[in-house]
Amino acid sequence: MSKRGWLSVAILAAWAATLGFNAKRLYSRSTADLLAEAARTIPPGTAYYAVFQGDRHIGWAQTDVDTLPEASGFLLKDQLVLREAMVPGMDPMQFTIDATLGPTFTLRSFRLSAEGVPGIRQVRGEVRGDSALDLRVDGPDGLRKRQITLDEPIVVSGAWPLRLAVVPGVEPGSQFEIEVYDPMTGAEQPMRLRVLERRVRSFPDSVTVEDGRWVIAREDSVMAWRVEHEFSGLELEAWVDEDGRLLESSEMGGLRLVRTAFELAYYGEAVPGHDSRESQR
Repeated sequence: MSKRGWLSVAILAAWAATLGFNAKRLYSRSTADLLAEAARTIPPGTAYYAVFQGDRHIGWAQTDVDTLPEASGFLLKDQLVLREAMVPGMDPMQFTIDATLGPTFTLRSFRLSAEGVPGIRQVRGEVRGDSALDLRVDGPDGLRKRQITLDEPIVVSGAWPLRLAVVPGVEPGSQFEIEVYDPMTGAEQPMRLRVLERRVRSFPDSVTVEDGRWVIAREDSVMAWRVEHEFSGLELEAWVDEDGRLLESSEMGGLRLVRTAFELAYYGEAVPGHDSRESQR
């Protein structure tokens, strides 16, 4: 694979890995019951993110959380769209993960779709009896199948902030050691989470139009944790609110996700098709 291709794969792998983990030491039956009870308080909803590389707004991201009937689990969708190339010569990219989760956010099945990423089109995974993960990888060379033996349930995709939000007693100084499952490569790598602080953070909740630009009309304030996560030799940081939604996250490849209103995430500040001179007449 070319250098450009490997960079594309590394970006997707990093994104998927930072979104998913296999949390150890949190799966005794009594703990699972507590987590399931706490998870029922997590509200469904959608969060939008502007994606930056340095000061450049190069894309957007979206996370959707919905509940399954009778508190049997959750549906999770994560989408990341890079409309501008991260480096010259690279194509724009789009990644989507659709996952079905159990009552404590443990994985039941997922589908990862990728566009503009050399070497992969789609990956499907299904957990069988909490002991094996069956994978089907669709790439340029055709369909490949493999199975991964699981020692314990896994949590994947955007569920790691949700999982953190329902762990009892999270406070500054709390540390968790976890194993990351990377949907791109199928590899497991250690991740360490350390809670650094807890305070109120705000993010844009709605916007209005002024002189051809979106401006913030209202902000929502939430209690959040600042979390340091060490993965693959790199130390990254994220802010996670008490509903398990990211507020801000640094990612490998120099990307940064910032929660905001849909219009600012998708369009940036400029209103499409709006001539600011007309608004001043």
